[in-house]
Amino acid sequence: MKKIAIIVAAGEGKRFGSFKQNKMLNGKPLFSHSLDVFHDSKKFESIFLVVHKKISNEIERYVSSKKYKNVFIVVGGKTRAISVKLAFNKIKNKKSKIFIHDAARPLINNELVDELIAISKNRSILIVAKKINDTVKNVENNVVKRTVDRLNLWTAETPQIFDYKKLEGIYNKLGDNFTEYTDEAAMAETFEKVDIFENRNLNIKVTDKKDIRLITKIKRTQKVGIGIDFHTLIEGNGLVLGGYKIPCNYKSKAHSDGDVLTHSIIDALCGALNLGDIGEHFPNTDEFLNISSIDLLKKVLEIAPKNLTFVNIDASIVLNDPKITKHKKKIAESVANALNISESLISIKATTTNGLKFLDMENGWGAEVIVTVEV
Repeated sequence: MKKIAIIVAAGEGKRFGSFKQNKMLNGKPLFSHSLDVFHDSKKFESIFLVVHKKISNEIERYVSSKKYKNVFIVVGGKTRAISVKLAFNKIKNKKSKIFIHDAARPLINNELVDELIAISKNRSILIVAKKINDTVKNVENNVVKRTVDRLNLWTAETPQIFDYKKLEGIYNKLGDNFTEYTDEAAMAETFEKVDIFENRNLNIKVTDKKDIRLITKIKRTQKVGIGIDFHTLIEGNGLVLGGYKIPCNYKSKAHSDGDVLTHSIIDALCGALNLGDIGEHFPNTDEFLNISSIDLLKKVLEIAPKNLTFVNIDASIVLNDPKITKHKKKIAESVANALNISESLISIKATTTNGLKFLDMENGWGAEVIVTVEV
């Protein structure tokens, strides 16, 4: 049986205060978190994304730019029930399994979708829900009237899954009265057996702006970038590493201060965040002549996501002379201060070329850095 998804993103966001489905969450619109899970699973013949008419053009441009396959935009109605029905009416395959999901639940993942696909094979109607484990109170005017027996109480979530024929039959029986129901499972309960899948994972529904902030903390992605930089050594009065100057008879030949460590950190961070490279941001122009590389690093932080968290910085310095072992702590402190992080997250290692001629580093030095961040 073919599988078809309906993702509902057509609400006005009255409690949220604006349209929530296109609000950014960890670098992409809220609705796209659910869309990406269903689309990337490659298990759905068609995906119908139901959106509000006022933002339909914006969402359609986004969908087109990402080159999704078999994703169709449907302009929704005044209520959720009408929006789902409008998408249902677009389905041509009457031997399909319909997965209905609220875009306001962005924590859905591929593992849950795979489980639901497997268990729904032998069930005509299946909904995701959570068993209530907290004590439940019946309250009127902010006064507790009684404690409710929670033994058989569950909270319904999405996805909700229907055989096409079952959902079609329910719509036929209800006629125009289908608009009175808050979800499709509620429509089905009078006529059909509705099975429950207990979801033990977080499946928060975004209702107000606090939910966005909460999910941002939960739904974080770890990213890794690699940076590498080399410069020629010439006669001078010191080498700058991570913003810390090591006294010696060399300096780095460069447009800026030639800080290979900080340059590598910048490139690694840009790589992790897909921000291009150091040369794109800071070309060899008069503006950046002899500038401190630490200042360049701070400029990159200004364009980085506000929720950026450093997990680890692992740096290897290639330098024959001078030895930097006794300077490692000061170097780490300088980098940590620039990034406003703990120096415990920074590993500084040093190596030489061990006399290997093919590396030809007698008159040069370099650094390689791996940066791990969460956004």
